[in-house]
Amino acid sequence: MKIINITPGLISIPPNGWGAIEKIIWDYHLELNKLNIRNEIKYLNDVKYDESMVVHVHVANLANMLHERGIPYIFSIHDHHAFLYGKESHVYKENLKAIENSVFSLSPCKFLIPYFGSKKLRYFSHAVNTDVFTYKTREMSSNPKLLCVANNGYANDQSKDRKGFAIAIQAAKSLGLPLTIAGPRNNDNFFKTLDHELNNYKQLTKLYDLDEKSLIDLYNSHDIFLHFSELEAGHPNLTLLEAMACGLPVVGTFEEKKYKGMVVTSRDISEAIRGIEDVRLNYTVYKNAALENAKENSYSNRVHDLAKLYSEYRECIFGNQLIDSYKNTDVVYKEPKKPENKIKITFDDGAKVDIPGPVDKSYKIKFIDFHTGHVVYETKLKNNMWASTSTKYFNKWVVEVYDISDGYDVLVEKHTFDPKNKKVKVVLDSESLGDLLAWIGAVDEFQKRHQCIMECAVFNKVLRPMFEKNYPNIKFLAVDVYTDPYYAKYKIGCFDGENTKNHIPTDPRLLNLCSIATTILGLTNIEYKPKITFDTNKYKNVKKKYVCIATQSTCQAKYWNNKTGWKTVVDYLKSNGYEVWCIDRHNSFGVDKSMNYMPEGCIDKTGDFTLDERMAQIAGAQFFIGLSSGLSWLAWAVGKPVVLISGFTKSLCEFHTEYRVINESVCNGCWNDMSCKFSRNDWFWCPRNKNFECSKEISADMVLKQVKKLI
Repeated sequence: MKIINITPGLISIPPNGWGAIEKIIWDYHLELNKLNIRNEIKYLNDVKYDESMVVHVHVANLANMLHERGIPYIFSIHDHHAFLYGKESHVYKENLKAIENSVFSLSPCKFLIPYFGSKKLRYFSHAVNTDVFTYKTREMSSNPKLLCVANNGYANDQSKDRKGFAIAIQAAKSLGLPLTIAGPRNNDNFFKTLDHELNNYKQLTKLYDLDEKSLIDLYNSHDIFLHFSELEAGHPNLTLLEAMACGLPVVGTFEEKKYKGMVVTSRDISEAIRGIEDVRLNYTVYKNAALENAKENSYSNRVHDLAKLYSEYRECIFGNQLIDSYKNTDVVYKEPKKPENKIKITFDDGAKVDIPGPVDKSYKIKFIDFHTGHVVYETKLKNNMWASTSTKYFNKWVVEVYDISDGYDVLVEKHTFDPKNKKVKVVLDSESLGDLLAWIGAVDEFQKRHQCIMECAVFNKVLRPMFEKNYPNIKFLAVDVYTDPYYAKYKIGCFDGENTKNHIPTDPRLLNLCSIATTILGLTNIEYKPKITFDTNKYKNVKKKYVCIATQSTCQAKYWNNKTGWKTVVDYLKSNGYEVWCIDRHNSFGVDKSMNYMPEGCIDKTGDFTLDERMAQIAGAQFFIGLSSGLSWLAWAVGKPVVLISGFTKSLCEFHTEYRVINESVCNGCWNDMSCKFSRNDWFWCPRNKNFECSKEISADMVLKQVKKLI
């Protein structure tokens, strides 16, 4: 016997956050492994059915697809919307069909059994992993801490108080007790509609998107669990059992009048208060009962029972097959496979749905923001058509595909962005040294955070080998060529023009260079320094201390245009016993009538040195002085203090350095001004026509003020 649990495909398994069905499937898998029962978690399309299999499915539309393919199954119903929307609703009919076509079906609550009225539906309680959710010995606080853990609302209205948060807050406020409410970020949809006085109760704490360890710690730091839900498809539900496993008595609603370890109430505030007071007076009795109940409903016990049901499934299948074999001895018939359309969902340069296939059908497509639930884009398609979002930057999308061919919406595919173990490509659309050093760390962080198979296009042939050596978790490409579609693809660049907002939500001119990459990739806007390796000791023992400087750049606005500035700084350093090494590529650079020369008094280290040699030179220096240019970014990457001189950029533009030099009393920051469009081909670009006063008015004393902090 081999058990196949069908994943809904909406959330990764094991789930990283809220995902009740996915958590159940994962805990079944772990406990079946302990019993040495072969089992796998599969997508429906990956199931190659044979008679040794027991197929267990948890979503009605997938159950109905199994039936269409002739695969027998056990169906577990988890959808409270079948009750919420009534017996005339599509969701009720879809679930009833899944039940009737099953070998048998399981419901984790009792009230749904008479509601559906099917002889195939039986009660099978939820369970809790008591190896993970464990009780830490403690006494009840003198001022008991109350706790709610829930995902509030309904699918069609997340502002509804399904879980009874308002009742919990009123009860806590009446008793003067602290209350914590934890859950996913979409709980904010409820809090936005909550009465101001309740929402601002001074002892109310709201927590969001906790990981499992933090959730267990939260249970064990509280005393009483509140659960005033008006509708659940599980009695008990998962959080109620988790709380009990951590030693919390429960006050709240339940489908029966009594439940061990719990004071069962209605959604009446007076009953809620009386229930909390009852637990306070008899705390040890309720706590011990809760722990005992959790043990009885542990996965180790429930999955033993489930294994018996799986054996019953096999008996039903073999019995039916034997009867069928006698009935059909002289008949050999195989239903031809019906032609189907394929639904392909990718996030390759935007969220995209492609529906190739021969069947004439109409579809509705919804692209939904996972965090807000907002439908960003909705459209209709026929087969052999596609649609995509205009936004190309990272967003955690939920894509829903509905078959609308028969005049009503039937959800046929729902996919939540999850790149784990899938191919993702990031294109670094620049060859500039500073850009690539600023961005590569974010690519590495994205790969680690999402555990994807990362490929990265880097066009700079000098930096690419260094990245390959230091990022074994990333495959680097020399070109960006179209191959088979990636699961997701993103392009990082300093975009401008009309389509900028499609590539990045914030204009790059308003961002730190590092933040361009983190913003496009949906990461925290912090500096991820690149990993680099080189001979750090090569210049460690030079006879005389030295400072590295770089004075050249790619347009006049980037230069320090104070004619005596560099010489004054060099003279000062030399008078204090330092050599000054100029490490620019060129000792003179510019255009006719505007040539820029290496400062007098420097040791000339200009030329085509290797990147490793440049890093070693910088590493041996006491510190670095430079402009808003690539060598300053290299010094930052090496870890040297950087005195950075720039007037045409605001301080926000580059990496953070304590030694930033800018004169904000004169014209400055045109690079970050959205009204100033940069002209790449104009060496003398100065959009406000101030003759580069932004850097001319940076005095040598301003620079030396920062230098003196380092010597």
